[in-house]
Amino acid sequence: MQQIEAREAEYGGGEPAPKMSNDQLIERVASLFSQADADGNGFLDRKEFKQVFVSLKEELGLSNKVIKQIMAEADENDDGVIEYREFVPMAVDVINVMEAKADYKENQMLDKEEALEDAKDFLLHGMPRDTLEEMLKNAFIKADKDKSGYLDRKEFKDCLKASGLGFTKKEINVMMTEVDLDGDGKITYEEFVPLCFSMLADMMADKMEQAATETEEQITETILDLFEGSSAEDDSTMVNKSVATQILRDGDLGLTRVQIAAIMSEVKIDKKDMLDYQELAKSCAGVMSALMSVEQQRLLADQMSDMKAQEDYGIVLGLSQDQMTNSLDAAFRDVDTEGSGLLSMEQVASVVMSTLEGIEPAHFQAVMSLACPDDEGNVWYDDVSEWAYHTMEYLASGQHAVLSPRGE
Repeated sequence: MQQIEAREAEYGGGEPAPKMSNDQLIERVASLFSQADADGNGFLDRKEFKQVFVSLKEELGLSNKVIKQIMAEADENDDGVIEYREFVPMAVDVINVMEAKADYKENQMLDKEEALEDAKDFLLHGMPRDTLEEMLKNAFIKADKDKSGYLDRKEFKDCLKASGLGFTKKEINVMMTEVDLDGDGKITYEEFVPLCFSMLADMMADKMEQAATETEEQITETILDLFEGSSAEDDSTMVNKSVATQILRDGDLGLTRVQIAAIMSEVKIDKKDMLDYQELAKSCAGVMSALMSVEQQRLLADQMSDMKAQEDYGIVLGLSQDQMTNSLDAAFRDVDTEGSGLLSMEQVASVVMSTLEGIEPAHFQAVMSLACPDDEGNVWYDDVSEWAYHTMEYLASGQHAVLSPRGE
């Protein structure tokens, strides 16, 4: 129904334009011109010419906009008349172009709606709905420090920013506008969830539309701008991996923490923990472009369906989510004898290697990118224990391979 309405809006209402072959359309337009040419001299004055398009408007459902475009092509001679036999092919061309435009818009809309239906579990940046719900719940619990069961608007906004789910500023603004339906200034998780996914679906549709106009090269340039001045040396594109990770997190790119970690798993990092941010920008742009692609969304949905059908779904390196999270947390706390919640990068790396036996080098690199050290080189290790499983599952499932240019 929406497609029909969109087509009617383009053509000015009424029945959608009938499909004619090019020859049939030329014949019909010529016939109308001939009928209007009462004296048969091959010319029409402007009034007669306009009457032809009144008939065409009714027959083909053309809008005033289309009529004006056709009329704009009509050149009068010195006598103020139009030689319609020369003009017929031009008029037909304009009608065909407008029909093609309407068909294109209709197909685009169909593609978007089908993609959103096929990929309904991936309404936010390729993340499954159940995973998103779980992460939102955890973010709410952490933000609800007084255990009141609700957040005020500032806490809610801070919660979304700190969730690691890659919400952009625009997405947060939309959510802030829609939540708190009863107007008491308090937001509960139950109040937010029913609205969350319809809003994210609309945002996804907008992104798919944006993908048609924004090229991967343009996205790359946007990311490169974020890294301007980040290198310690002039004319260098090398930057510390922790600095690079933080730039991506702060860049309002719409990438989740897991996706950033997966991207980091592919980048070459030298012995001094430096990487080329140009290479990183290209990888990011490829993933971002794929996330806005209709076809890639369908592939993601298929990938998730296949993954859930596996007998060992939910198990990574022989561990469930709770087992991995609890094992890492316990190991970190054993090393953190002072109970500060902080460890050095070297200590975190040692715990990850010993706890996650058999972890692949690229996956280890991804997990370690979850640890962003402070100015003194210390890391809040709960970030690693909280996100390690999701990162490992994401990489093991092959979802990143669908999005990454290297996975093509």
